[in-house]
Amino acid sequence: MKFKCRMMDAGVMRDFTNIVNTISQMAKYCVLRLTPDELCFNVGDERTPVLWAVFSQQYFFTEYVMSGVSEEENVIYLEFEASMFARSLNSLKATAKSVKIKLTNKRQPCLTFDIDLSSLSIDSRQCTHDVPVKLISRKEWPEHKMPDILEFDISIEIPQLKRLRHIVDRMKNMSSQLIISANKRGELTLKIEVDFATVTTYFKNLQVLENRLEEASDICAIVSVKKLAMFLNWDILHPDSVKCNILQEKMVKLTLDAGDYIKIHYFIPAIIS
Repeated sequence: MKFKCRMMDAGVMRDFTNIVNTISQMAKYCVLRLTPDELCFNVGDERTPVLWAVFSQQYFFTEYVMSGVSEEENVIYLEFEASMFARSLNSLKATAKSVKIKLTNKRQPCLTFDIDLSSLSIDSRQCTHDVPVKLISRKEWPEHKMPDILEFDISIEIPQLKRLRHIVDRMKNMSSQLIISANKRGELTLKIEVDFATVTTYFKNLQVLENRLEEASDICAIVSVKKLAMFLNWDILHPDSVKCNILQEKMVKLTLDAGDYIKIHYFIPAIIS
């Protein structure tokens, strides 16, 4: 197996650092799936998918070389501590000139980050970080593949994440649970109910992308406010579109697209009332 890549664009390095920092806030460990065309970050919770983030390697890297376990299965799966991965990229915030990432063996498998800080001074400066990784065996791959996409009862566009984030952050201070609902009239509702109040926010005239139910009733699910708020951190990507998919009283799946190079799938299981 072989993997090495290089980033040189300051904006791209900033985006990549923001992405990894956001992932590190979601879970202690993360699985990275490498293919010739894509990087896929997978975060799970007790074998339940939480995040599947797919990134085009052509957007991020000026150099990208990988070869998997075989020609037929040209894939590599790595597991690592997300916070350590994120800390290794902190130097990129200081306008580094470039960074090389490669799979190495230093008594144990590692992702090695060679960061060129020459742009900060006349003298050449290098910074190297090693992040220990676990190579996931082929028999474990099915546990880390893209989950089956359920047929949801409704799929609706949602407003700007920045607006939603402002609202949900306030709701988070009042309740741990939130009711999210949508209908075929293009209405999305966020509601919390506590002993002393009921707070509801309405969004209207949204585009309904899919509706499996003929009746005009609302499709809803009760979810964790904290988990919803965590997804809203992805506003750093300035997405082109975000969709909310609801399976009645079972799951909310949020899908984010940023150009042709980033796609985020985020799963929030419903809370059974």
